Amino acid sequence: MIKNSVVLKISLVHLIILLFSLNSVAQSTQYKRKKVAPKPVVAKTAKSTKAKATAKTDKLDISGLEKKYWAPKDTDFSVVQNRTYTKVKRYAVTLQTGPMVNDAYSSGFDLALTGNYFFSERHGIEVSYIKSNAADNKTVDAFVNDAANETGIYPDHGKIQNHLAVGYNWVPFYAKVSLLNKKIIYFDMAFTPNIGLTSYDQKIRAGDRSKSSLAIGFDVSQYFFIHKNFAVRADLRNRWFKEEVLNYNSGEKIRDDTTNATTFLLGATFYF
Repeated sequence: MIKNSVVLKISLVHLIILLFSLNSVAQSTQYKRKKVAPKPVVAKTAKSTKAKATAKTDKLDISGLEKKYWAPKDTDFSVVQNRTYTKVKRYAVTLQTGPMVNDAYSSGFDLALTGNYFFSERHGIEVSYIKSNAADNKTVDAFVNDAANETGIYPDHGKIQNHLAVGYNWVPFYAKVSLLNKKIIYFDMAFTPNIGLTSYDQKIRAGDRSKSSLAIGFDVSQYFFIHKNFAVRADLRNRWFKEEVLNYNSGEKIRDDTTNATTFLLGATFYF
């Protein structure tokens, strides 16, 4: 009996020791870090390398466009326009007519013949001749024919006869205009400083006297192209010269006037 109880006690002690050992093992495994499995290394294949190369080549190379169209701020650049009608190294002849604009004593029409040669689209030279058909205007006629003018008083003045000049053409404007969305009109605008000789008649009772004077001019010209060889040309021409005015009755000099003669001309230009 005593022997059995001793065996029972020893077995109980072994059971308790076994339970404590299992519990300690469970707690130790509870707080143990899990090992992270390494990612598999994927070997580079020819397909993946080709895909990367394709991705790089898909990018647009704009270096050529930058060199062609982009300019630094400190670099000068100009607008290039495709010209339909050119005049480089070409001659031109223009025939025009138009009214005298600002003569205080005369009215009438001028007839002009002009020759041009263009070194480039921007620069050229010009020779022009203007023949004036000047007559008394309505104001002078009314004064002369007035019943109170019994002595035949006539204004002291001169009448322009012709003008010959040489000028330099500067053509800063070339443009295209849409006319009612039906037709494109091409045109040039030119500025022409010039120097020449103006001839005029001094009006005196005993008979007119011819006189010439150096003249400085400045013209504005507009060309409307119809064909590579033809254009409609409109001019506003100005010239200034010193005019010697004589007394109508005695023929003696009474003053020198700086006269501005302006005429508007319209005609056609032929290029060859």
